[in-house]
Amino acid sequence: MPSGFQGAHAAASTQRKHDRPLLTFTSWEGRAACFKELMTIFQLLHWNGSLKALRETKCSRQEVISYYSQYSLDEKMRSHMALDWIMKERESPGILSQELRMALRQLEEARKAGQELRFYKEKKEILSLALTQIYSDPDPSSPSDDQLSLAALCGYH
Repeated sequence: MPSGFQGAHAAASTQRKHDRPLLTFTSWEGRAACFKELMTIFQLLHWNGSLKALRETKCSRQEVISYYSQYSLDEKMRSHMALDWIMKERESPGILSQELRMALRQLEEARKAGQELRFYKEKKEILSLALTQIYSDPDPSSPSDDQLSLAALCGYH
């Protein structure tokens, strides 16, 4: 187990706010599925730049693991990540379409290689959602109250 995720076992009894408890299934298959979902979330956070931002705010790995262990990869989390990409698009026009093309290419390569597809599918969904929001919402920069807050994670308000 990578050193950064040693705390994942400590978070095993943490309850999710949606769905089910994380890593509290009695079967190994259930535990593996929850661990895979948490790993996908962390892959997306790394790709999205959120882990770097959290590191810069001095959040510990355990705080990050504990926080994200409470959530499932759902529309709420995808919307939050899409908002991050909308902001990146404003800073660097064209980055969304470039990332989406790359995500589609990676998805196809992973499919041909017989690899796990969830991470690539989620990237595609997040980027597609961001593009949809850009073309349908006049002011996507105003986050709603129910979005995940990275600032709240480390106690910053």
